[in-house]
Amino acid sequence: MHADRKGEGEGRMSENNSEGNRLGLSGNALKLIAIIAMTVDHLAWMGIETYSQAETPLLIFLHVIGRLTAPIMLFFVAEGYSHTHNFRKYLGRMVQLSVISHFAFCYFNGSGFNPFTNLIFNATSIAWPLTWGLILLKVWDTEQWGVPLKVLITLIGCVLTCTSDWSFAAPLAILMMGRNRDNFHKQMLWLMFFASLYAVAFFIVNSHVYGILHLACWFTVPLLSLYNGQRGKWRWLGKFFYWYYPVHMALIGIIYRIWLS
Repeated sequence: MHADRKGEGEGRMSENNSEGNRLGLSGNALKLIAIIAMTVDHLAWMGIETYSQAETPLLIFLHVIGRLTAPIMLFFVAEGYSHTHNFRKYLGRMVQLSVISHFAFCYFNGSGFNPFTNLIFNATSIAWPLTWGLILLKVWDTEQWGVPLKVLITLIGCVLTCTSDWSFAAPLAILMMGRNRDNFHKQMLWLMFFASLYAVAFFIVNSHVYGILHLACWFTVPLLSLYNGQRGKWRWLGKFFYWYYPVHMALIGIIYRIWLS
């Protein structure tokens, strides 16, 4: 199964390398957009303690920009899985990222480090659901395991990520994008289905305004449609993209505390 999906990926890469798509956006370009969007989004949270304080037109606009980031992250976890030559190494990096990002995320939010005492959808960072998305891709590519076992592991992953940022919408979106890598339209339908599901949950649990605002994730679809299947010239940007996430949150947290003092 895994070898077959490699073949599908190579077919899409060949298709994407046509003359028309070479003028699109490389993976690095899309990751750079995500980095800028997440930085804008997180800087806009400085000094904000409740969602109601963030309901000004300017802050809403800045957070709409920030909604571009997560779908790009999810998409490239699925892409990374299809291209990796060493799954264990890739998974190891994601687990490390999850642990480090948890502390950076909680420090940035000014919350405790115990995920069981934090607000729902803020118990830990999106890196944890990203990691589970990667795990689920491998699980469903393992032919020796039956469907009942795969479903059970998927449900366990959903339970373990349900209180995280982006909840179980993230790993399920990654799974379905990875399973439909040869069909971009299906990938985007699944991505936006789970993004919309998360928006509804956020609307009910945390904030009506920011639940609706999460629907701005749909704006990512036109950007991802420009992806030309190429990584880009900056080979280092792939790892930098993910590690920038905890580092910049920790720095914003430090800057905010210095500003308060």
